[in-house]
Amino acid sequence: MALRNPKIFGLDVTKNLADVKDKEIALEFLNLPRRTLNVIQGSANAGATRGDWVSLSRLTDPIYKTLDRSFQESSSYGGLLDSRAGTERTLFGNLNINGSISGNAVRFRYVDFSTSTVKIADISTSRVSAWSSSASPAIATSPISYGARVSIRSTGALQFGTQSGTSGPRLQTSITPQVKEFDSEFPTHKISCTIGGSTVVLYAMKGIPVIFTGFFRDLDASITLTGLISNTPASWKIVETGNANNFSNFTNQGNTTSSINYRSSISRERYIQFYYNPDNIQKITLTSANIAELPVVKFNAATHINFSSNQLREFPDLTTITPSLTSLNLIANPLYQSGISTERKLNSAVVNKIPTILTELYLGQTFYGSITQNIIANRFTGLKVLYLSRGGGQYFHPDSDDGNCELPNVPNTCKSYQVQNNDFRAFGTTSGNAKTINDLTDLTTLDLYGNYYLSGTVNINASNTKIQSINSGYTNLPLPTGLAGKSSFTTLYHHYARNAGPLIVSGNYLYEGCNSLSTLYLYASNVTGALPKFTNTDLSYLELRNTNLTGGGPSDTSNVIPEKTFENCTNLQYMLLQSGNLLTASIHPNAFSYTPNLYYLWYISYGRTTGSIPNLGTNTNLTYLVLHLNNFTGSMPPLSSNKKIYYVDVTYNALSGAIPAFNNLPSLYQLYLYNNQFTSLNQFKNLSNLAYFYAHNNKLAGEIPSFEECPNLYYLILFNNQLTSYKTGALKNNYNLRYLDLSGNLLTGQAVNQILADLLLNYNAVKRGGVTVNLRGGNALPSGQTALDTIDILRSKGWSIVYN
Repeated sequence: MALRNPKIFGLDVTKNLADVKDKEIALEFLNLPRRTLNVIQGSANAGATRGDWVSLSRLTDPIYKTLDRSFQESSSYGGLLDSRAGTERTLFGNLNINGSISGNAVRFRYVDFSTSTVKIADISTSRVSAWSSSASPAIATSPISYGARVSIRSTGALQFGTQSGTSGPRLQTSITPQVKEFDSEFPTHKISCTIGGSTVVLYAMKGIPVIFTGFFRDLDASITLTGLISNTPASWKIVETGNANNFSNFTNQGNTTSSINYRSSISRERYIQFYYNPDNIQKITLTSANIAELPVVKFNAATHINFSSNQLREFPDLTTITPSLTSLNLIANPLYQSGISTERKLNSAVVNKIPTILTELYLGQTFYGSITQNIIANRFTGLKVLYLSRGGGQYFHPDSDDGNCELPNVPNTCKSYQVQNNDFRAFGTTSGNAKTINDLTDLTTLDLYGNYYLSGTVNINASNTKIQSINSGYTNLPLPTGLAGKSSFTTLYHHYARNAGPLIVSGNYLYEGCNSLSTLYLYASNVTGALPKFTNTDLSYLELRNTNLTGGGPSDTSNVIPEKTFENCTNLQYMLLQSGNLLTASIHPNAFSYTPNLYYLWYISYGRTTGSIPNLGTNTNLTYLVLHLNNFTGSMPPLSSNKKIYYVDVTYNALSGAIPAFNNLPSLYQLYLYNNQFTSLNQFKNLSNLAYFYAHNNKLAGEIPSFEECPNLYYLILFNNQLTSYKTGALKNNYNLRYLDLSGNLLTGQAVNQILADLLLNYNAVKRGGVTVNLRGGNALPSGQTALDTIDILRSKGWSIVYN
């Protein structure tokens, strides 16, 4: 069927249909005559779908003025182009010439108002690509010459400028030739002709500039050339489509790689013009520019093209446009909205438009539905990179063609296989050169993260000695196997995996002998069982938080972390373990004596781990210590060997005795000791960086010591203890103090008065507001007019002071 509607075919976007209760009025807002609506209503009987109409209409874009969809839909709508035009017939109306057409020129009819007659003319779709017909006069059926060598007949003439005074057949050219603007506008073709008995060579320029149309405010673009012509770099021009006078030139940019960074305050539709011979273009990177179509230009030498995050809908025929292509990146283009119904998912019709020599394919966030399992492997027998990962938008999932949505097979040459955040659910089977990931021998990178229902097993091929990293998190997969002894293996992410299972199988550590394994990241996975002896000499990051590990060794349950667990891990920097299923036992005192580079220690057992805090004296690089919510007893170590310590949290334990006189720890910034059973507090020395000290909910008794050697103290929280006295001058010089909570103690009236006196001296030395002081609950009241006056003065300066 041919649409001949003279109005805009699509919604009137100025109207809000949701606010219209009358459906008849709502239909009128479509800007369509009732007869056209009747055609749409009955189109389902002819096999049309909602997607066909959305695709054809483009909402507010006039379908009758757009040729590319008409051309692409020709296979589905026979005779549609017969109502339009091409190189061999007259155009209908004032069409927009876009996309792939059957030639490089289009004939159209126009009205010559000077003579009130209808005449024929033609449009060239590139700068020099088509010549008017040699017929004189040209009529609707006269042929157009394009894409061919042009010569002048012996009785003809080639004349520029005015065409008067020339008889016989002639070759018509532009009356006003375009002026060369940039140094990179070199001739691309030669035209030989005989004039007056002499052979004359005319130089023509075809395909320059290469013009992309986008809608953007900012643009970062880059094109790499195979080489420079006459040592001249390329030039660019950004032109607003609605205002040719609003442009920015980028002259002689770069060298063989030419890049631009265009910035504007307003988004506009703009032309991106690149001035160089297309045959010299090797790599194109034009991203996030809302480019909807590729120019009608052939890039013979282009090996890499990156048009990610644009608005391409029709999959271009790259076998013709880029016959040498080896790397294709169309990530985040709405290819699922193709005007061709058979190309709205990744199938053979799509991959057959890509040259077979392709080695890198990036198509994440482009299509919905499943993928025929072997089409990629069978088409691209040398493929090295398959990237179907996505951050949002379109994803691959089960459909009527494949209810399991099996992972696509690839050739054995594949090194990187990434399908993150889709809905693949099963592994397929190997068929000839079409391999499953488990049968690949050159695979180095595997990313399956975010395929929540994916089941099966990752079992790396025994012949694969190149595997480096695996991410199988947020799936239904168990821990990957087949990796023991592989020295190439460096990284495993298996987080949020509900079916992870144990690290020890049949008495063997799954990653035994993986000496290069540096990251084992199992956060929030259902990892169960005992801890292995980690034999990974390069292990630096061990993430075991929110797991279901029981701890202990394969044959040792006397300690939740046996002594030799990290004996081989001298490079370990992060050890994070948190589980509510850990053994009710202690950590061996020397469990961390073999990890001199330990930087971050996080251990939470939800009250199950007993005994003393293990020896940390050899961990001279320790910076973060989190031993929260355990059942450690005994004294708190002074951390005197841990000069780099910055953050300490040993809250919710059963530690007792005196809080140590922490000394010479210049990096210590946060010290959290609350909810223990400490009984006294010693004076800190040379803690120049300490800002937060929380020791509430203990049994601290006696005197509040001086904090004068903690000049940056910001928060001092000591509520719910049994403190009775205060050392004069203890807080006088803490000018950064903003919050002091001594509530719930047994401070005497003298102690309270002295605290207030010191705080007034503190204020007078460094005047400031916004300080909170809490002296409520159990403490004596301020006594005497001096103390009360002090409170009034400080409150008037913006301090908050509360007491019983």
